[in-house]
Amino acid sequence: MYLSWSAAAVVALLRVGLTKKDVSHMNRTLLQRMIAGGAVQGALALSLVALAVPAPIAAQYMPSQAPNTPPFFAIENARIVTGTGTVIENGVVVIGNGLIESVGQGVTAPGDAWVIDGSGLTVYPGLFDALTQTGLEQEESGSSGGGLGNPFARFSQEGPISDGPEDRPATTPWLDAANMLDPDSEALEAWRKGGFTNGMVAPDAGIVTGKGSVINYAGNKQEMVVRTPVALRLTMNPAGGFRAFPGSMMGVISYIRQLYLDAGHQTTYGDSYYSDPRGQPRPMYDRSLAPVQASITEGWPTVLPANDVAGMQRVLKLARETGMRPVIAGGYDAYKITADLVAAGVPVLVNLDWPEANRNADPEVEESLESLTRRAYAPTTPAQLEAAGATWAFYSGSTGSPNRLMAKVRTALEHGLSEEAALRALTISPAQIFGVDQMLGSVEEGKIANLVVTDGALFDEETVVKIVFVDGHKFEASAVARPSVPPAVDMTGEWLVSLNNDSQEATAVLEMTEDGTLSGTITGERGEQQITNGWVSDNEFSITARASMGGGRQVEVIYSGTVDGDEITGTASFGGRFTMDFTGVRPTGGGR
Repeated sequence: MYLSWSAAAVVALLRVGLTKKDVSHMNRTLLQRMIAGGAVQGALALSLVALAVPAPIAAQYMPSQAPNTPPFFAIENARIVTGTGTVIENGVVVIGNGLIESVGQGVTAPGDAWVIDGSGLTVYPGLFDALTQTGLEQEESGSSGGGLGNPFARFSQEGPISDGPEDRPATTPWLDAANMLDPDSEALEAWRKGGFTNGMVAPDAGIVTGKGSVINYAGNKQEMVVRTPVALRLTMNPAGGFRAFPGSMMGVISYIRQLYLDAGHQTTYGDSYYSDPRGQPRPMYDRSLAPVQASITEGWPTVLPANDVAGMQRVLKLARETGMRPVIAGGYDAYKITADLVAAGVPVLVNLDWPEANRNADPEVEESLESLTRRAYAPTTPAQLEAAGATWAFYSGSTGSPNRLMAKVRTALEHGLSEEAALRALTISPAQIFGVDQMLGSVEEGKIANLVVTDGALFDEETVVKIVFVDGHKFEASAVARPSVPPAVDMTGEWLVSLNNDSQEATAVLEMTEDGTLSGTITGERGEQQITNGWVSDNEFSITARASMGGGRQVEVIYSGTVDGDEITGTASFGGRFTMDFTGVRPTGGGR
């Protein structure tokens, strides 16, 4: 139910930058948020408050990706895992106006609520990816850049030599991920179907890349933003070749130190100048310094990458020298220095893309002991962090899909991590690290209604996500359960695949386990696609992979078909928008 505006109110809203279309579609909840956020101020806000007060059955604001919905939902007779350590059997969750209205046993649903029978279902907090690019606009190269193009172009081997740190090379801390969102990103839908409702997104190009934002995985650009900024992100990547500064890790560290020294000096001098400016030269404006200053004075976390012990110790030292509040991203070897991390109070974002053997490595060359050790022990890191009482969370890394991410979580569970800690690492822990735990991360009254409803325990391989709520809006996950019939064929090996009568060709290298699970890669015109989910049942198969389309856009490709000896036939669906028929053969036979 949208508002009916008087002519005076319409004119007033147009004055604050809204279009006629915005005004005609505005509802009370959106107006309330604008007033609270300061977009509507002073006498104008006072004159509109009465209009913003909801009627007994007020309309919710409607994210662009959600259908119109009733004002209330009630999930009844469900098992509710709150994410705070409490489990409510045969409970009720009432959702209204985008919030969790009430939760518990014996809760009565409003008479006009859409009642969902939760018998046999479990309600969890919506899952939270602690560091991701999901939902950000993509450059042609596939990296987020907000229209920057190549941030290193000026500092490449072919470009001019940098004049020094005053150039601020590859440093764009003024960029805010909240201004770089793509509500139509197909990745948002793919991850939402897997139970993810939130992510901390940040630009990834440069040394100091920009400001991170916590977003919802539905809505338009405004509605997606939960809070911004919540962090500053550094990548520690050199800005170019050795002709450029900084062109090495040592140079990057020196550059970051200098950047923070400059920010500190700017703060000190600015305080002195603005308290008594007469007779003093004014401070020079430098847009690179203001976000760095704010990250220190306001206490934002600063996310820095580190996987080995030396890298993590380097982060701890930088934090002591600069005053930043660090968060380590990566953390494969964090199990070696859990005591140091706990003592320093430094959170760790653990990359769920566990190290794997290089499939393209020379088989005659032995893998290094360091690589073997990391591959063996990295999945033990979460359990070690849990045991040490550290602050930590999971992020998706390059896992590529919710299914593959959950498989990686199960690997951590096999190495001693508790299911309760795993759930916290995907819900309340990232919310706490980025300061939004009063809004997200658990099933509690008053929090944003971001929920995932499953037909079983969250981390069980056979569990299917049935429903997802984002900002109180219901999305059918439409997940399809894997067939239970065991495989009658073996697809292990290399396949040559032709799409649409040989107009496109690709090579699939597959590995199949005894239960029919498929993994591997597909390489063709669109580069290498990592298989994120795959199975064989009887003589039928399904393979899900990610592919690059025009403009660097990533889409999910689902190959489904049948196997007949050393031949396969089927259909490939690209992002659900168009399909191609395909055929394939084993070049040397070898079916088992």
